[in-house]
Amino acid sequence: MPRSYALSGAKIKWDVVFPLILITTVVITRIPFMSKFLYEWDSVNYAMALSNYNILQQQPHPPGYIFYVALGRGFNLLFNDPNTSLIALAITFTALSSVLLYFMTQEIFSRKVGILSSILFIFNPLIWFYGEIASIYIFEAFFSILIGYTCYKLFNGDERFIYISAFVLGLAGGFRTDIVEFMLPLWILCILHAKPSFTKVIKGMGIFALSILSWLIPTALSVGGIHEYLQLLKTTSAAADYTSILFGASISHQILNSGACIIWSLLGLTVIGLLAVLYFLIKRRDVLKNDLMFHLKKPLTLFFLLWAGPAFTFYLLIYVVKPGYLLTCVPAFMVILAYIIGRISGFINIRFPGISAKKALISILTIYILLNTVYFIYPWDIHNGATWETPTDKMETSQELWFDFDVGLIYNNAKISANDENTALHIQNILNISNSDPSSTIIVIRDINREDEGFNWRKAMYYLPGYDVYYLFDDENSGITGNVSMWHGKNNSYTTSEATTLDVPMNSSTTRIVWIMSNQTSFYQEVNKEVGVNSIELSNGLNIYYSQIGNQTSSFQISGFIFQR
Repeated sequence: MPRSYALSGAKIKWDVVFPLILITTVVITRIPFMSKFLYEWDSVNYAMALSNYNILQQQPHPPGYIFYVALGRGFNLLFNDPNTSLIALAITFTALSSVLLYFMTQEIFSRKVGILSSILFIFNPLIWFYGEIASIYIFEAFFSILIGYTCYKLFNGDERFIYISAFVLGLAGGFRTDIVEFMLPLWILCILHAKPSFTKVIKGMGIFALSILSWLIPTALSVGGIHEYLQLLKTTSAAADYTSILFGASISHQILNSGACIIWSLLGLTVIGLLAVLYFLIKRRDVLKNDLMFHLKKPLTLFFLLWAGPAFTFYLLIYVVKPGYLLTCVPAFMVILAYIIGRISGFINIRFPGISAKKALISILTIYILLNTVYFIYPWDIHNGATWETPTDKMETSQELWFDFDVGLIYNNAKISANDENTALHIQNILNISNSDPSSTIIVIRDINREDEGFNWRKAMYYLPGYDVYYLFDDENSGITGNVSMWHGKNNSYTTSEATTLDVPMNSSTTRIVWIMSNQTSFYQEVNKEVGVNSIELSNGLNIYYSQIGNQTSSFQISGFIFQR
């Protein structure tokens, strides 16, 4: 057999075997660490949407994620459990993402860099974390890669991919609308670079528009029409008013937002990645210094800049609230990091001839895998009840540091386990306090410093659907003076209200109130004064409070809320 045919056969065989290895690795590393409960507020929204799609009831929250919910429903037919179904979805698309990244990077650079990038991706701490919980953010990574890959095909001269990339780009909006905005500049660059005919460009734009409409029309119809849908989107964009100086936020809030973006980006790059990039920049400083503009103007450099740059710039300057947002950028980070590590292994071989480039590469990759695996699976003790019950404006310096460390850098199995434990403890203790009788007890949520691991209003609605669950806001815990507001949820639906004072109704069978609140607030002091407070210390260091009101018929007021029969 001619040598070229033999090599071609070996390549085909490897391109079948290695993706199977990647998929197997993802499954083996994810299944043992799956969260047992819905992880956060948004997770509950997605879970509720599987049985009743209703954006107006935050099932899910805007912009709607209609294709994500549809896929979740399909998986739920198999698993019959929303949490398991959504995690299985995340694991599946983690595996698909790693395979796509392998083929994409192999085409851009080499098979070696392709292998390296896909392994770096699988063991990336943010990718690992968001592949273990009921969250949509893995789709940020998946569509970042899929759009990037199809755009690169067009960029590299295959004009057929103007249609495929257009379709994929528009389709992504049915999962995460921000992906469309962030990746559109890349698509435009690839069109300009490939220079397809005017007719093909028009057809591509038509396909893009149709794929946008494929999710926009049904989503808009579900809330009453396009006008109503656009009004809903306006409410979601208002968050930037509190995070970006460009939209009127304070300098301190801008620094907080930009700082979070940088810290989470470094977490996504990892310690080894950061050291590798710094070493590479130092090693190549003379070349970069003399020819920086030349390298920046290279078409492939522009490709990478527009792959990750728009999203990163938005998160840095405008709005980022979770590290999951950065998963749009992580695939590009891993491709660049794989290339850099490949170059570094060559530097090591030149500096130390006794160490081959292959051995150096394997050593760096092994250290990367081991460090990230230890970070993720080591049973770190992250319980600190005193910190989580202290309002942020009353924290001591040590508590602030611990709180910032947890929010900034801890995204691992210990955090997932703590979430599961805290959710289970709250559910079980509330059931015990109420004797599993929803008519005897109302649940009042007041203070949650830890929004993910805290037993929030949305989790209470989902796991205790027969109970009346109230979320109360006044000037002490919201910073808004004048009116108070209240969210009331029961049986997977809710209402909101706002006024100078609000009634919290209690029926004739209500004999106790469970309070999720801090014991370091004036609200707690008022509750204790009016009806007394009993405390249950949980094994994780937090507390549940409740008041026995018996058959008390007289109303009582706490802050701006009047509790009455």
